[in-house]
Amino acid sequence: MTTLRVLDTDGDPSDGEEYVDTEEFSGPDPLFTGDVGQLPNDVRVTLVALLKRRYLTADRHPKEWRIVLENELALRTRLNDLFLELVIDRTYEVAYKRQATSDSGSKFPTLLYDQAYNREETILLVYVRRLTRSRQKAGDDAVFVDRGELIDEVATFRPASATNHVQDNKSAVNAVETLLKNDILLRTPVTDRFRVAPIIEVLLPVDRIQDLARWLRSQNSTEAPAEQFDEYGDTDEEIR
Repeated sequence: MTTLRVLDTDGDPSDGEEYVDTEEFSGPDPLFTGDVGQLPNDVRVTLVALLKRRYLTADRHPKEWRIVLENELALRTRLNDLFLELVIDRTYEVAYKRQATSDSGSKFPTLLYDQAYNREETILLVYVRRLTRSRQKAGDDAVFVDRGELIDEVATFRPASATNHVQDNKSAVNAVETLLKNDILLRTPVTDRFRVAPIIEVLLPVDRIQDLARWLRSQNSTEAPAEQFDEYGDTDEEIR
């Protein structure tokens, strides 16, 4: 609750004397000196987690996920104040932030940055997305993949004219590390075995994976057979 009080020095509050803006807050008890925040501690912690992390999921962050669902409006409001939107995908139980877009076309100040994936990273994104859909159709709740499998997948897209296999292999290794850094691949207790995060389904819907597959086709050698890309057909809609 916010109130505006008049600083009355002569007993007459109507004579246009100085106004002092004093704010009274009916929120939780202050957490530190001068604290005027309106959110409880656990909701603030979740807000910070949304800002710091690329996403929150029900399985990895059960407490934060519950708080997001219970305090959606409050969190959405705070993010909107920063020109960010809160996205909650209840199907895959993922919550994340994204840059808000102006209806007028003007640009907002941003705390985020766009990350462009290179060729090797894109190959892996498409691969783990397809692998996820395939394993889910088979009834698997969690999808796992080995580092060697990922590196081999990148190698299948190596043009016949490519001769620097050492550099190509290094690029594939770096691509795996990028997906780990971005929490698309999650480490497991088994060395070089990763779990595919559910965010992949949100990042790559059918239309997006089609676009990426077309881009890979255009980037690959013209000598590559067309069937090299056929396996990237989605279970819901074929990539053409």
